[in-house]
Amino acid sequence: MNRRNFIKNTCNIACACATMSVVSVLQSCEDNIDDTYNSNDSGNGGGTGNEDNQIIINISESPHTALMQVNGTSSLGSNSIDSLGILLVRSSVSRISAFSRRCTHASYDLYSFNSNGQAVCSSGHGGSFGTDGNVINGPPNASLESYSTSLIENQLTITK
Repeated sequence: MNRRNFIKNTCNIACACATMSVVSVLQSCEDNIDDTYNSNDSGNGGGTGNEDNQIIINISESPHTALMQVNGTSSLGSNSIDSLGILLVRSSVSRISAFSRRCTHASYDLYSFNSNGQAVCSSGHGGSFGTDGNVINGPPNASLESYSTSLIENQLTITK
């Protein structure tokens, strides 16, 4: 084998290896849609859905009693509105906000809000969102999808 063929073959092998590495890195950030939810969550959380795009929960019942207080949070697992679940936060006496648990960067599921008011992405990429649904830490650059809510006494209705 002459020098020219040796260099050509070596470059081809190096390019193939580099390509495989790049593909591997890119795949770690692609959609990771999984129809399951965090095992620490309570499934649909006692909510009932009378339509495919509506869920009704009683916030005075477990596991949603934290929503009885302003700044209280709760979450739903996989449901008819969002396969990864819904994050809930009471932002005022009359308003409870509902956000998708789907990270806007890579579609991984988000953990429930922690004591610092952050929902952290399960992928480990460091992304997190605040109780207003906005990005706190990147790489996500878009806010969480929000759902319409209606609170009448202790009955919260979430609509897609």
